[in-house]
Amino acid sequence: MATAKESLRDKVDRLSEEEASEVLELIAAKEPGWAHSPGKKPTREDIRARLAGRPGFRVPPEDARPFRRVRPIDCPGVPASDLLIADRR
Repeated sequence: MATAKESLRDKVDRLSEEEASEVLELIAAKEPGWAHSPGKKPTREDIRARLAGRPGFRVPPEDARPFRRVRPIDCPGVPASDLLIADRR
């Protein structure tokens, strides 16, 4: 099976000149900060900047505290989330 890059090269080779220029414009319009390197974890500021311009997100104020960590309560029985997933299947 062909890799993603090989498939992409094949499809790009079949594009007309007009289609290739449209794809090139789309790539150029893509925001450069969206992808991060695999070894580097994005900072809180990076994530805030990415989401600030998107209509589906409400970005909290800069001085907002991060969510606190919670520890699940140990109790007998099957977790409700597992029951819900099983019920939906």
